[in-house]
Amino acid sequence: MYPFERFSDDAKTVLVSAQQAAESARHSYIGTEHVLLGLLRGDSTAARILVGLGVDETAAAETIGRVLGRNERIVIQQIIPTAQVKKVIELSFAVAERESSPMVTPEHLVIGMLEEGGGVAAHVLGDMGVTLERFQEAR
Repeated sequence: MYPFERFSDDAKTVLVSAQQAAESARHSYIGTEHVLLGLLRGDSTAARILVGLGVDETAAAETIGRVLGRNERIVIQQIIPTAQVKKVIELSFAVAERESSPMVTPEHLVIGMLEEGGGVAAHVLGDMGVTLERFQEAR
């Protein structure tokens, strides 16, 4: 995976919040939907942009809940990221590199989710009218 120290403090907070969202939902994985919830629960520039584009945390959480349903899991010691989250992180690093940014920020995570396009988060954002182009214009 990628070095945690390359994430900005805000991005680290998003990732920790994503893990907490997965734990609260009793999921044995961290999916893009958890990263989206982690973003929306924070006070980063990315969260403010998403809210400005009409993304509401409560509505997003309800949509995610309907899509996924309830997942009763056996308690395990570690919650692992899905292949899609790994791809989002990989894309986020690529975005940071393209922008000559030494750190991966929450904005890079959103762009990674939208570029990846196949995760629950990208579908939820799309349903709420957020596209890659709209997000980048709002930056």
